[in-house]
Order: sequence, then structure tokens, then C-alpha cells
Amino acid sequence: MKIDVKQIAYLARLDLGEQDQRRMAGELETVLAHMRNLLKVDVEGVPPTFTLGDVNCLQLAEDAPHESLRREVVMESAPSVLNGYFKVPRESQGV
Repeated sequence: MKIDVKQIAYLARLDLGEQDQRRMAGELETVLAHMRNLLKVDVEGVPPTFTLGDVNCLQLAEDAPHESLRREVVMESAPSVLNGYFKVPRESQGV
């Protein structure tokens, strides 16, 4: 299977040169080869696993409300602002 690195780079908004595209194609092929090896593993009778360990030992942070960043602080770090909103490039001419 041929990996279309240009399309993947486009979708990920990456500007890859020819050398990076060749390197990335090799790296992606290595990942896919590992995935193909996993397909060979006999999992007959093995129950599905939904966690990587004992759920009772997980220490989750408390989900408590806290003060957010002030709008002015966030807007100061934005590359472009228009009328108090983030200004971003248009992605579709039909919208």
C-alpha cells in the first residue's frame, strides 16, 4: 500500500519538503508494519480490555471550577484579532 504523505501533510497542515516527505513515508510504513503484526496475534477467547490497569488505582484530578484566563490576556497572545475575536484564515470559499 502506498502512503500518500502529501495528502496526510495537507490534512495536518504541515509544510513538508521532499526529504521530509520521504522520511515520513518510511516512518509511517514502519508504524503500519507494526500494526499488521498485531493483526496476526491470536486473541480468541481474550476478553476486551478497556483500561491499561486497575481503574481503582487511578488518581484523577478533582473536577472543580476555577478561574479562567481573562479575555484580554488570551487576545494579547493571538496572532490576529478583529473586533475582539480571533481572526483566522477562511478555509472554504463557499461559506
